[in-house]
Amino acid sequence: MTSPFVRRAAAVFATLTLLSLIVMAQSLVPDDTLATEPIAYSGEIGEPVDAERFTVRVERVRIAETAVDEDGLGSSGPIEAKGVWLVATAEITSATAPLLHIDAALVMGDGYVYSANRWLSNDMAGGTGTTLDPGIPVTGALAFEVPKKRLKDPTLQVSARQSIDGRLSARADVDLGLSGSELDRRLAQPEDRVVVPSPTETS
Repeated sequence: MTSPFVRRAAAVFATLTLLSLIVMAQSLVPDDTLATEPIAYSGEIGEPVDAERFTVRVERVRIAETAVDEDGLGSSGPIEAKGVWLVATAEITSATAPLLHIDAALVMGDGYVYSANRWLSNDMAGGTGTTLDPGIPVTGALAFEVPKKRLKDPTLQVSARQSIDGRLSARADVDLGLSGSELDRRLAQPEDRVVVPSPTETS
């Protein structure tokens, strides 16, 4: 016959084992944010990055002290950066459906993230809004105001989707190739001004 002590010890062991299994099972369940964050596709400047729902090709990057809309729609005229403007010219093509919302972020090598500006009307992400119709490439600018000391190994993240809901949307991560002595040179001698054109169809 089993003693009360042995039965209690077995019960405690079984309880602890069950609790351990529950904790392990919970650790395997993905966080809600991780489970629904955009699906990323990576590439480099100058090459098409296929994100399935759209394709983006970053053609060039300019660094300047001031930025201004080409057609003068901006409410404040030329805008001087508190740091520098990084303006990427990109061609974006929707694959199968109209895409009404474009978002962009600049992610630095040290983890700092900067959103596209909201001051330039012609900016594809932060301006008056750009609609991407299927199969028709649209070329425009994505502009960011960045402190000089934070501009390190930047990656441009671009997402385009049909609705405001960004869960499980597609995202292109484009390495802009800015680092080392080349980046130092461009930061030391930025352009005086970059003119931001309105997005145009390039088919």
